[in-house]
Amino acid sequence: MKTNNRHVLIIDDERPVLMTLEALLKRHGYEVDTAPTATQGLKLLKSKSPTLVLLDLRLPDADGLEMLDRIKTELPEVQVIILTAHDSLHNAIESIKRGAYHFISKPYAPEELLSLVEKALETQFLLREAE
Repeated sequence: MKTNNRHVLIIDDERPVLMTLEALLKRHGYEVDTAPTATQGLKLLKSKSPTLVLLDLRLPDADGLEMLDRIKTELPEVQVIILTAHDSLHNAIESIKRGAYHFISKPYAPEELLSLVEKALETQFLLREAE
């Protein structure tokens, strides 16, 4: 996959999570942008057009599911993986119904997250090729 197809936007209000995920993904060759709020995340979404968004369900300035809806409206082709420390079956099902690629609970194993990121990007690549 080309480098420009490996651009990830992380939207999470927990600074340690942002820093850890950013370092992990950069070590594995991803271009990464981070945002601690939905507002900043939307600005980066519009200006950077990432191929994947890692989105926390609980943000200080927006509901995560509503944010998912906005992301899918702005960039329908972008893959979104939901991250949350407050997992529930309802949230997982609702996220998938609204277009999320996957739902993962914090804490997660780095290998699991990397595998999920790669699969989401492969799926997006295949969908683009099919168009």
